[in-house]
Amino acid sequence: MNPFKNPESIFSVNARKGSHLVALRRLQRDQKDKSKEAVEIAGTSLGDVLGVKDNGNHVKETVEASNEQTALLDSREEIQRVRECLPAFKVKSKLVQTIRENQVTIVIGETGSGKTTQLAQYLYEAGFCAGHKLIGCTQPRRVAAMSVAKRVALEMNVDLGKQVGYSIRFEDETSTETRIKFMTDGILLREALLDETLDRYGCIILDEAHERSLNTDVMLGLLKQLLSRRRDLKVIVTSATMNAAKFSTFFGSAPQFSIPGRTFPVQTIYSKFPVEDYVESSHPCLDKL
Repeated sequence: MNPFKNPESIFSVNARKGSHLVALRRLQRDQKDKSKEAVEIAGTSLGDVLGVKDNGNHVKETVEASNEQTALLDSREEIQRVRECLPAFKVKSKLVQTIRENQVTIVIGETGSGKTTQLAQYLYEAGFCAGHKLIGCTQPRRVAAMSVAKRVALEMNVDLGKQVGYSIRFEDETSTETRIKFMTDGILLREALLDETLDRYGCIILDEAHERSLNTDVMLGLLKQLLSRRRDLKVIVTSATMNAAKFSTFFGSAPQFSIPGRTFPVQTIYSKFPVEDYVESSHPCLDKL
């Protein structure tokens, strides 16, 4: 799909070419790296003639590689631990079962519950990508689509643009291997105009639908009409608690699934003096008022 309305316009051509300043900076950085490599003569024939030994550098590289591998393993364990601490992880099986049994599901979850980053992964692990179908997840903002895609790719330990990718205006980081695609609601709307049945997608997640942008509202109407034509399509709408009932009624009393929020420990700290006495002693001028 071509995201440019007029590919031959000056704006479109400049957008595809990229920034000249960025290309210049990249060229200077590459030249600097090549010159640094040329200076390093240890381990080469010239270094052997001059008597320069490479033992220290070899040991240093081995230690650095070992440290990087250990740090990578620690980060993977930390990421997995964080995922298991999310409230969405505790209701994973029930959530997937509810989505499997219903064509439309309204997911209610507070900020920090893990619905944005974990829901697409749960569906991928449950086999909703069978038949080379895509799991599409819309975000109301471009930055959110990019950041969430990078986080999900990190958690799944895959390269961004392969199994996990994102598509925003003027930037498409997807490939034929992509199965989880994050995008803005405008991109999905444009794809719906080109392909009315959205055959590429087996599951569509409308995240943060309670923000009610124009593209999201139009997309909700198109999906409601599409559900009767494609019985295999799954639609998940994530919303805040206050607006969940409206979306459920719009889709014909669709089931609502609530993800419980997290509670944080609260520490009680007592003051040595009453608040009124503290204010009066700290501000003597209040007596004159």
